[in-house]
Amino acid sequence: KRIPVLKTINKFFKNKNLSRIYLINLILKFFFAWMIIYTPIYLHQNIGFGWGQIGIIFTIMLLPYVLIEFPLGQMSDKIGEKKMLLIGFVIIILSTLVIPLFKTNSLLLWSLVLLLTRIGAATIETMSESYFFKYVDVENAEAISFFRNTNPLSFILGPALAIPVLLFTPSFEYIFFVLGAILMLGFWITLRLRDVR
Repeated sequence: KRIPVLKTINKFFKNKNLSRIYLINLILKFFFAWMIIYTPIYLHQNIGFGWGQIGIIFTIMLLPYVLIEFPLGQMSDKIGEKKMLLIGFVIIILSTLVIPLFKTNSLLLWSLVLLLTRIGAATIETMSESYFFKYVDVENAEAISFFRNTNPLSFILGPALAIPVLLFTPSFEYIFFVLGAILMLGFWITLRLRDVR
């Protein structure tokens, strides 16, 4: 069964909660795109970590995706996705905004800060998926495909937006302040979601 792309887009944007969760997912994937590209550069060039140390930091940083996503899914059944999304955004916003404030090359400190960003990200990722599949049946392949396009789209939008940020801000670290502001937009969109139980 072939479904026109415009019909799928129309379906998303007619349903306000579906379009909001799409935008939340896009903002999260945008966060991933910027962090994947620019954090290693920042840690290496600005903070002075070697690539081996960055590898250790990233190993610790990524633990939440293995350890907490399943328990978060269980918690969402009791608390609700909206509240969990808000908590996730608070964690990710605060931990992203403090990144430029640390100038030390303490491996432990940077592991902790970046671990917190991923605790927030893992929370948002789990809750956005859970919320989405309460609105969309698994048989709606076209809607799922459109929801999944946030990942490649973010890797186009991310570097495109980074160009003016890197050109017109005084230093590289401002990229994290801009990212924090974009994440605040995700928090605001989440406030407008209707919680689903």
